[in-house]
Amino acid sequence: MIHLQTDHYFHIGKAHLTGGKPCQDYAISQTFHGAAMAIICDGCSSGGQTDVGARLLALTTLAALQSHWLTNGQINPKQTIPEIRLNQKIKLAASCQLLELQPNDLLATCIYAYLGLQNGLIHVQGDGVIALKFNNQRILMYRYEWQDNRPFYPAYAENRLTDFIVAHGNDLQALRLKSETWQSINNQHQLLQTDNYTLSQGLQGIFLNLDKNLIDQGLEYIAVFSDGVTQIDNVKWQDAVTDFLSFKNTKGEFAKRRMIRGISEMIKLNKGPLDDIAYAVIRLDQLKEVPNAA
Repeated sequence: MIHLQTDHYFHIGKAHLTGGKPCQDYAISQTFHGAAMAIICDGCSSGGQTDVGARLLALTTLAALQSHWLTNGQINPKQTIPEIRLNQKIKLAASCQLLELQPNDLLATCIYAYLGLQNGLIHVQGDGVIALKFNNQRILMYRYEWQDNRPFYPAYAENRLTDFIVAHGNDLQALRLKSETWQSINNQHQLLQTDNYTLSQGLQGIFLNLDKNLIDQGLEYIAVFSDGVTQIDNVKWQDAVTDFLSFKNTKGEFAKRRMIRGISEMIKLNKGPLDDIAYAVIRLDQLKEVPNAA
């Protein structure tokens, strides 16, 4: 039996704080009829009102996940991702029209974790970091980076998508997205592998399958981060991820408390986030079933 819990937090970075700009990252999470959802969105700094766009993309993604769960009640990655993507686009377009937003306002990346009763998935639309923490304190970390710091945005319409492909060399088979997989044990980080994805694969989004075998290994936390976690002054991103997953207790707003304290401690040492950061966490409390007393 697994009890699910979620929390999230987003924090403005130094560049936007001192420049008088709003935080352009947003995070949201929720348990919903036995499922759990954790979403982060990162607005493009050179876009329009992407603080609004990031929030809107996160909320419409949450609505798409809720709709999918109510309709299906199970997760099959090959079918689930296209269904959610279509629903996400429909809801985002409708909201954009209602609010009279411009295309540049919607330029934001998106990573969501979606966990059902038996399994789940994480879908990366753009860039950012994923972390899986197990009950033996082992952490797997995945970092996704687009070449030239030019990530894919889910809100791209057909004409914008064509321009994006041209900007990346107009070759769908060119390797434009890189990922690194790291393992951390007792704050010792080890690079396990590096992968490269084609432009075509990046447009579809990269997904991580959270199957039952992985969950049965003692998976305790699933966390998704915007790429701001890799831009903390004088702090390695692997150390930042490890710190933000070092929960002292898991009551209430456990993720929010941990990141606020972690950033406060960094600032005392003249460190701190240069860019906005968003993160959302799903906690799996894998309760052991107690046999009935004789």
